[in-house]
Amino acid sequence: MQLQILEVILWPKAAGLPPRRVPFEPGKVNVISGASKRGKSSVIPIVDYCLGSRLCAIPAGTIREACAWFGIRVQTSEGEKIFARREPGKQQSTDEMMLLEDSVLDVPTDTPKKNTTRQAVKHLLDRLAGLSNLGFDPEEPRSGFQGRPSFRDTLAFCFQPQNIVANPDVLYFRADTNEHREKVRTIFPYVLGATTAERLAKKWELENLLRELRRKKRERAAHDTVSATWLANLQVWVTEARELGLLRGDALEATEETLIVALEKVLAAGEEGNGFSAQGTGASADEYAALQTEESKIVLDLSVARHRLNQITAVRGTVGYYKGALDSQAARLGVSRWLRTLSNDGARCPICDSAMTSSSGELEQLCDALATIENETHTVSMAPPVLDRDLVDVKSKLSLLEDQLKAVRIRKRAIESRSKAIREGEQTSARVARFLGRVEQALELFSARSAPGGLNEELEKLNDSIEDLRKSLSEQQYALKLDAATARVSKDITRIAAKLDVERKDAPARLDIKELTVGVRDDAGREDFLWHLGSGANWLSYHVAAILALHVFFLRQLHSPVPALIIFDQPSQVYFPQRLTRPTAQSEEDDIGDEDVASIRRFFEAMGKLAAHFKGKLQIIVLDHAGPDVWDQLEAVSLAEEWRGNDYLVPKDWLDILE
Repeated sequence: MQLQILEVILWPKAAGLPPRRVPFEPGKVNVISGASKRGKSSVIPIVDYCLGSRLCAIPAGTIREACAWFGIRVQTSEGEKIFARREPGKQQSTDEMMLLEDSVLDVPTDTPKKNTTRQAVKHLLDRLAGLSNLGFDPEEPRSGFQGRPSFRDTLAFCFQPQNIVANPDVLYFRADTNEHREKVRTIFPYVLGATTAERLAKKWELENLLRELRRKKRERAAHDTVSATWLANLQVWVTEARELGLLRGDALEATEETLIVALEKVLAAGEEGNGFSAQGTGASADEYAALQTEESKIVLDLSVARHRLNQITAVRGTVGYYKGALDSQAARLGVSRWLRTLSNDGARCPICDSAMTSSSGELEQLCDALATIENETHTVSMAPPVLDRDLVDVKSKLSLLEDQLKAVRIRKRAIESRSKAIREGEQTSARVARFLGRVEQALELFSARSAPGGLNEELEKLNDSIEDLRKSLSEQQYALKLDAATARVSKDITRIAAKLDVERKDAPARLDIKELTVGVRDDAGREDFLWHLGSGANWLSYHVAAILALHVFFLRQLHSPVPALIIFDQPSQVYFPQRLTRPTAQSEEDDIGDEDVASIRRFFEAMGKLAAHFKGKLQIIVLDHAGPDVWDQLEAVSLAEEWRGNDYLVPKDWLDILE
């Protein structure tokens, strides 16, 4: 997901003062360096608050007393947006927010005015992330842990506040609470690509079919319950038919098929006459007319629902075909970027061995065309998840309407049956009429299971559909895909950690999505989790390596719902937590050991190389005591602001007004 911070903005409570704007560069490692108590650790809570957090975690005191609104200006796939949220005052939070959207935005100097809510902003961010609107567990759609994935869940992989960045017990943002820890466990297969929007839609469809199957089985069980006395009843009815003179001939074999054939002949003989009239009785005629009206309405609703289903299916098919065409174009144009790298290095054409300098313009055009196709592919791929809920709802509605139509037709047949009994009662005795009606109704009831379109056929179709869905939802394939993803991330964690400050650089590391930590194997093959390892340097190194490795995986996916944004707060704390918190800048820089500086520099170097590798797609913000003397001249690493002396997150003149 494309979401990078261009500015953090604070609007003052005092009138006449301009907003405080902290700028950041997209696609780079932005460092805010400074002394303690300058506001560095408030940046993550401010960004989190403006992105729709439930509670306001911005530290109470000076910042909240001086600021009326907090905001961020971000770059997204739809252009720039400003998310601003009012300071909650004595409340824990407020839902009052301002949203501005345009290709390029100017930050308003006046205090923001509410024009949206936190829920609307969350829905917008969910849409930008391309998240499915279906929950992970169709059986418990309202469960907090198994509810639908949200943009808020993905921030677990973006923020590393001061209390997390070197924590041996907690690896992910807010995973120190049970609620967030369980949601991170749930969403992990989704962000790793093992659980897809298509898989979620199939799981919901499977659950709906299973519910329908259970209902049909209960209906058949009711039939089976009375079937034990079915043969005995047939024999009783045949005997009664003989007594009434409706059946003649020799004794019949006591088999179900023979007895049913004999009774059907009795019914057929009893139906001869002047035909059926729906106006046999006034009450039956009125009821019959009402049922016909209801049947017409249901048939019309069914037609509309089937048309809607066809439209959704057609749109999904068109999107898939168009996306496939875009993927084919992207594959054909993909070689252009490789050729451009060869031309930048002064290499010769690998085909004709001629100089490639003269073709640089054409290569740039091809690369631009490839970028346009990739952006179009991203836009197109966001359509199917939006249609998943509509598809599930339409199918559920179709099933309900079909059941309603079947119920109406059963009632109509019952009226017709009663009317036949009335007509026959005019020709024979009341006893014969009651007998024929009873037998006819029983035969219809028990033959309905095996009749075309009957209960048995419906159960067979349901079982076939369920079996097909279960095959497409192969748990074995799902497990293999998830294992492959975690293995890939684990390999990158091992590679990145070896460049940092881990104790055993050749020790294989493994991402554990169940324990939500990293496991490290020793020479004997024993695996130790972070809380088994000693040294803050180990904890910090694996935290940074795990987060960077996960973002490498996300960025290599075609469309990841996780924002390509990481914020680290105070990663250098494990090396000199006190030395960089002294009163003056001069004393803060004294006595920093060369070994510590070299260790910290490796972290910035790893972040910078990763940001440079992805060419503007990944933004990293580091809030730290360490100044430019520690990390200067590193690739893609730049100073955003330095807060020392009289420089703070909240301007000094705002603080003077408060005093």
